[in-house]
Amino acid sequence: MKRISDITLITFLTCFMLAGCSSTEKLTSSAGYSSTSPSPKYSVIYVIHGDANYLYHENGKAYQADQQALMNALKAGQNATQGEVFIFHQRPEKKVFFFFPKKDRVFYHYKSGKLIQKQKYSSEYGDLTHEANLFKEYSDSEPSRTFFYYLGHEIPTKQGSSYHTSQPNLSFDSHQFAKNLRLFSDSIALTVLSTCNNANPLMLNLLAPITKAVVASPQNLHLSYMDVNSVSVLEEDPSISAQELAETISRSSFQELSDKLYTAVTVAHYDMSKVKLYISPLSKAYEQHLVDVEKSPRFTDNIDCADLENLKSYVKDDGVTLFHKPASFGRNKSNSSHSGWGCKE
Repeated sequence: MKRISDITLITFLTCFMLAGCSSTEKLTSSAGYSSTSPSPKYSVIYVIHGDANYLYHENGKAYQADQQALMNALKAGQNATQGEVFIFHQRPEKKVFFFFPKKDRVFYHYKSGKLIQKQKYSSEYGDLTHEANLFKEYSDSEPSRTFFYYLGHEIPTKQGSSYHTSQPNLSFDSHQFAKNLRLFSDSIALTVLSTCNNANPLMLNLLAPITKAVVASPQNLHLSYMDVNSVSVLEEDPSISAQELAETISRSSFQELSDKLYTAVTVAHYDMSKVKLYISPLSKAYEQHLVDVEKSPRFTDNIDCADLENLKSYVKDDGVTLFHKPASFGRNKSNSSHSGWGCKE
């Protein structure tokens, strides 16, 4: 009897461990969606990083920024009657028996305003490979324009940087981000970086071959995310140009952030057809600058690249549309202008 019990226990644990190692777990599928619905006119991808400290306070109440972003993204998916929306919530990874991933990340897929897929998944990598594979598996076969949002902390410039709190041994950096973006599509209409300090020369140079437009901040956003409700604009005009949509997102984000923040607010959008004509030498000079000052920190504020003597001659404003409000207090309150390019000191 004891031997049978042991075999049963071993069989159970083996099955449990194999299940725990699989990459996805389907929770729901096709809730009222008709396969005869027309092909989507656009695709919006939201990657919401939640594997870090996203706690903030507003009007005396505590909020988790990634949860607030998720709620807004889910509303966007419900309103996308002419498109499809993919939402990836990268929640902290937990372990079963201290070894096996528990599938804590969650994937949502909306088409024609209907939630047709919801899955839990886990990732043994620090990058966006699993998210890209899920997108390719479930996205509509008909080609459509793709709009990509990344919401999280600053993506580090230094290669091999640790990024996820629950997986500190895994790295994620600007080079990996740009490489992963190609796994979703070789041509992204618009990339929105709702992060701090990522409108820097290195990141924009990496994105130049992939995306037509970028919305990003060269400074700190203080866990206040940019406008994720651009789906409403796409619903009104699915053929809107990437530059027009970038203008709408950056302007509305700036206005919303300016209304509630006393710190500096800097949001810009970049026409990459113009930026890529001069971004390479600026990026090379910036990378050398990072080596010279022996700094590639993760979460320190940028300064204006134009304020650095060794970089200001490379800084141009072609293709850069900037919205900037100086801080209401502190040593930078008189900084009424900004080049739109952020650099580490």
